[in-house]
Amino acid sequence: MTPAEIELASRQLYNAVGDPNWSSAEIMPIIYKATLELFTECGFTIENIYQTTSTASTGEYALPSNAGSVKRITYAGKKLFPITMRDDDTLTLQNQATTDTGEPEYYFIFNDTIFLRPIPNTSSVEIKIFTYAEPQAVTASSTLEVPTWTHNAIVDFVVSEMAAKDQNFQMAQYYQNKFQNVHIPRIKKRLKLLKRGDSFNVVQSEELHPYGTVGGQ
Repeated sequence: MTPAEIELASRQLYNAVGDPNWSSAEIMPIIYKATLELFTECGFTIENIYQTTSTASTGEYALPSNAGSVKRITYAGKKLFPITMRDDDTLTLQNQATTDTGEPEYYFIFNDTIFLRPIPNTSSVEIKIFTYAEPQAVTASSTLEVPTWTHNAIVDFVVSEMAAKDQNFQMAQYYQNKFQNVHIPRIKKRLKLLKRGDSFNVVQSEELHPYGTVGGQ
């Protein structure tokens, strides 16, 4: 469902279709709150790839605002290796203000900023940032980032919040319990099966693999 369809379904369940006391501007933030609850409670992994380009002699690049964590970063298609700030001290002989440039091989992240080492010496080179992202704010025209099979849970969450605001606490508690005790366990179970995919449910010895493990991530 789209956010607008979730709004309509919630209104129908709450008998509030056409109710002027409830506007889309009030309901959309509740839908967004529901996606954040699902993200936190169920451990969703929203995979996004962000692209930017290098600027010569510039080593700092902003991390995308909704990036929950970084899986990998590539520079001109080449994987960069994550390091710690202590590693960076070793590379720069404890002089992080160094202006040494070249083709980046390493990166570290601090204060939502990506630091590349060496500092790029060329402009307009593609930098890709592979992230596990957090849900973004919702509008009526948004495409929800959580799967369609979670949308019924969002409807119940919205109805619970609407009822609570109207001080219909019995109804609010009913739908909140349904969200927490019915939807959340089902979603967690389905996510667990999806994450397993076609992998084995036991750990295999590396000697049994037809190939070796190269690289990490």
